[in-house]
Amino acid sequence: MKKSLIALAVVGAFTSSAFAEGSNVQLYGIIDLGVTHFTGLRPSSGTGTVSSTGLDSGGQSSSRIGLKGSEDLGGGLKAIFQAETGFCAAGTNQNTNGTGGNSNGYCSGGGFMQRTSIVGLTGGFGTVVAGRMNTPLWNDETAADPFGVGLTGNIDNISNVRFASVQRANQTVAYVSPDLMGFTGTAVYFFAPTSATVNLAQGGSTTRAWELNGAYKNGPMFATLDYLRITNINGLTANSSSGNADKHWQVTGGYDFGIAKVTGLYQDLKVDASSGKRTVWMLGASVPVGAGAVLASYGQVKDTISNPDTGNNTAKQYAIGYTYSLSKRTNLYTSYSHISNDTNTALAVGDSSTANLGVAGQSSSGFALGIRHKF
Repeated sequence: MKKSLIALAVVGAFTSSAFAEGSNVQLYGIIDLGVTHFTGLRPSSGTGTVSSTGLDSGGQSSSRIGLKGSEDLGGGLKAIFQAETGFCAAGTNQNTNGTGGNSNGYCSGGGFMQRTSIVGLTGGFGTVVAGRMNTPLWNDETAADPFGVGLTGNIDNISNVRFASVQRANQTVAYVSPDLMGFTGTAVYFFAPTSATVNLAQGGSTTRAWELNGAYKNGPMFATLDYLRITNINGLTANSSSGNADKHWQVTGGYDFGIAKVTGLYQDLKVDASSGKRTVWMLGASVPVGAGAVLASYGQVKDTISNPDTGNNTAKQYAIGYTYSLSKRTNLYTSYSHISNDTNTALAVGDSSTANLGVAGQSSSGFALGIRHKF
């Protein structure tokens, strides 16, 4: 208890001094808790069907807390920063097999302040930031998904972003252009985007990446185009190939008709080490109903990287949900989703904090009911 009070005192002292110096600092966060139910098979379950129910953190949005702010440097120039960490609001989540489920005890991000940790400058020239941050690829996917890459039916269950683990990246430097009549461009370079250890003593090559993104938003419509290239995928030791690359293409778009917002997404992933590719598409809709909205999506993935020339390599997902706003900061949510696999695909439903690992040829379904509060 004393440690908690000391921590709050430190935050209070930090924000007070920052405001006194003319800076703008904001403490923010999300607490999301919900009951989730999963029916299907997991790789560790053998031949028996799993039917599990538990209280999870991050059913719609990963629980988090962070600080962000800016300092006016004069002449239209500002210094900006953000530091954000995930936390497990339920203590632990029921799915301990999730890639982000209990990552170092923080539920998302991989560690303390590892969801986002950036500092930079912004002005008339645009914005330059450096640190650990979301990739534009993932940001665009999140905007196109009616479920916001949350709830049981989120697109990340089948997407190339989750498949290749490119939601966030380390050692990143990014430039975002000013808004030019609705158009913005982003260029990103990643010195070492993955967490893999590089054996430099043996002449290993560090994994590098770069990304270009164009986005257009004007009133009710938006469209994005993104290309991400990751090089030296296997260049961790002197004995491994350092020439392999992952190449990601993504197109997203949407239009808000008032009575419904319709969105779409297409992804293409090619890997030098494979003759195949992995394509994903999704159509989604958000329909305002009362104080909330009905959410729905249908998507497919065809994977010839993991299963080249074998056929029967498609997985299909459909999902439906509803969010109800109690206020501007608090909402209730529910969702149901189902994934069916061909004999050579192995995906499963999840949420923002669980892995999309299933059993080949087997279907799975998920249900969630919870509450989310933003502060």
